[in-house]
Amino acid sequence: MGNPPAPLPVTLADVRAAAVRIRGAVRRTPLVPLPAFPGLPDVPVYLKLENLQLTGAFKLRGATNHLAQLPTELARAGVVTASAGNHAQGVAWAARSLGIPATIVMATAASPFKVSATSALGARVILHGADYEEAHEEAVRLAREEHLAYVPPFDDAQVIAGQGTVGLEIMEELPDTRRIIAGVGGGGLLAGIAVAACGISDKVAITGIQPAGADTFRSSLAEGRVVVGGRPRTFADGLATRHVGDLPLTLLRALGASAYAVDDLEIARAVFLLLEKAKLLAEGAGAIPLAGLLAHPEIAAPGPVVLVISGGNIDPFLLDRVLWIGLSAEGRLLRLRAALPDIPGRLAEFLTVAADAGANVRQIEHDRESPAHGPGEVTVEVELEVRNPAHAREVAEAYGRRGFPVERLGATGAESAPILHREQP
Repeated sequence: MGNPPAPLPVTLADVRAAAVRIRGAVRRTPLVPLPAFPGLPDVPVYLKLENLQLTGAFKLRGATNHLAQLPTELARAGVVTASAGNHAQGVAWAARSLGIPATIVMATAASPFKVSATSALGARVILHGADYEEAHEEAVRLAREEHLAYVPPFDDAQVIAGQGTVGLEIMEELPDTRRIIAGVGGGGLLAGIAVAACGISDKVAITGIQPAGADTFRSSLAEGRVVVGGRPRTFADGLATRHVGDLPLTLLRALGASAYAVDDLEIARAVFLLLEKAKLLAEGAGAIPLAGLLAHPEIAAPGPVVLVISGGNIDPFLLDRVLWIGLSAEGRLLRLRAALPDIPGRLAEFLTVAADAGANVRQIEHDRESPAHGPGEVTVEVELEVRNPAHAREVAEAYGRRGFPVERLGATGAESAPILHREQP
């Protein structure tokens, strides 16, 4: 007989205890069906709406569970943490609720939206370092020098147990769930969900999705150790970590989790689709499970599948870019270039073709000075709003029939999409 498996460092009992501890301090979020649309696998798909959490993200759960167990002496001195934004708001909210002073260290490139939201919760916010790792080092230094209790964002049993209450709620409402998909940064959310869901049912599979620009979870699972990556390159700032945590990786390997990666354009498209099809606002980290499901529909079988929409705290300026990229990826934008005779009325005729074909002009560039054409010509680039890819083809063909040879630009959106990710030093 072999040796019995070692007990997990975080258990279902820990998650259930966390659920009791945080009850009333966090919101039990809805679990709703995702409306069907082309590209989805033919299984029931549900959304766990942590974007509707009190702070707009799941992080409040783990922060509340951790802070509620602080010894009185430590709580009186205060807490400190490092975060890209959602953990910051979770700790700030929980600390304010418990009357604990909070200091949050955020990278200098952190979203201004998340910085201001954290400050509004009464926390002392310090901007330091170029990315999460450098902010973390500063938070650890402050904890040591100011005698503050450090609140880990993901590599902590109490935090993981708190995040696991997401999985507990899923299994209570949908006991026949067969797969749960969530984004992975440090891995605390997915690890907690895995502990809860797999502790309740042996039929549940757990899948984590990472941005391709911060893709270390797959290699960490394969090698059985924490693999540290380079500078994260993704607009999904909630997942922009260089590595997963030791404890989350231990739990996820023991519970048989799988991992996939998707690029930023796929994530942007998922943000757009959630807004258009489900009327839900998600940040990149919250939309990534849908991006993973669309890119790898085979992981859905046999269903039902639950996608954890982990947060909705997206900067409004970034959202504007994401939505246009999503429209482009869905074939709803058509970009054309044409050389026109530089004579009165020709540009008006060119635009009339679009109007007659039912397309709307979003923007236009009229270039008289390009060396690519002669002195009697101008180059026109126009971006048109169209209904779908078939309509885009109809519009382009209409130009040809009306005597305007046109060149299509960025037909898939990939060529012309603005850069979303920011390299994290």
